[in-house]
Amino acid sequence: MKKRFLALLLSVLTITTITGCGSASKYEAMATNGAYAYDSASYAAPAAAYDDYAYEYEESMIAYDEESVADTSMTTSENANTSNRKLIKTVNLNVETKEYDSLVAGISSTVEEMGGYIEYMDVYNGSVYGNGKSSRYANLTVRVPAAKLGSFINAVGEKSNITYRTESVQDVTLTYVDMESHKNMLVAERDHLTELMKQAESIEDIITIEDRLTTVRYEIDSMESQLRTYDNQVDYSTVTININEVIEYTPVPTVEYTTWERISMGFVKSVKDVGVGIQEFFINLIINLPYLVIWAIIITIIVFIIKGLLRLSPKHRAKRDAKKAAKKERKAAKKAAKAAGTTDTASNETTTTIVSTNEVATEENASSKN
Repeated sequence: MKKRFLALLLSVLTITTITGCGSASKYEAMATNGAYAYDSASYAAPAAAYDDYAYEYEESMIAYDEESVADTSMTTSENANTSNRKLIKTVNLNVETKEYDSLVAGISSTVEEMGGYIEYMDVYNGSVYGNGKSSRYANLTVRVPAAKLGSFINAVGEKSNITYRTESVQDVTLTYVDMESHKNMLVAERDHLTELMKQAESIEDIITIEDRLTTVRYEIDSMESQLRTYDNQVDYSTVTININEVIEYTPVPTVEYTTWERISMGFVKSVKDVGVGIQEFFINLIINLPYLVIWAIIITIIVFIIKGLLRLSPKHRAKRDAKKAAKKERKAAKKAAKAAGTTDTASNETTTTIVSTNEVATEENASSKN
């Protein structure tokens, strides 16, 4: 019984060694690509623990285990040749729309009808403090069944204008098959270790087998998780959609225009842009009129305050007093000039009266003589 147990133990070590050597180069490449980090050294530590055992084994058991490994390798090779290709498809779209609400709702319903789901959504519906011009946008990441990817893109193109499109395909067939085959070998090793655990007699054997069994189970869980991730990425393609609401679609040139046609189109566009600019100016002026009135009042108050402060300054007072004194002097000079003018006028009137009286007397004397 002891010999048979030791023989089974050695067979497990043989399977482990062959598996590690056969898969080392493959999983080094997988670790470089970031698909799965596999450490072949994890098999060396348990193997060293078994080197302390001195035992004999049966040649028939080793031959049986080598045949099992050969059958497993053959099955893996056949699966690699007959399995379908594992392709991860990713599409990025930039689209324009004149009917923003309808497009967003239509994409959501189309994804649901095709059996997909929305993985991420970022929607901006504009701001109440905007200038009234449409500027809404949305960013969506959707997952649709790979078989319906073309139909989904066509549906989006019918409801919008696609301005940018990129597609990428990642082939993970070899990585997937290698990982799946290695998982199967680990499952076989787990089953062998479980059987050995039932037959173990010493505490040392139980601890050693349990330690290796824990490691194998952890690696099986990790591989199954990675395989499920691959299955999801292969079965459901990823589509990233950036939606922008516009007034007019970006024109797509289908023919080469002549020089005159380009000039005419450019001139018409410039005139149209000028008209739109004038319209936006008056719209913004009317919209912001309350703010302009408030700012005008504030500026007027500030000007009056500044003037009042300037009037209180000594320099301004001296200048003001000088102006008042000059004004008084001008008034006094004007009054003096006016008074002098009145005296001259009175003298002139007296002289005129005397002259007139003399003339009358002279005429009277002349008349009496006659």
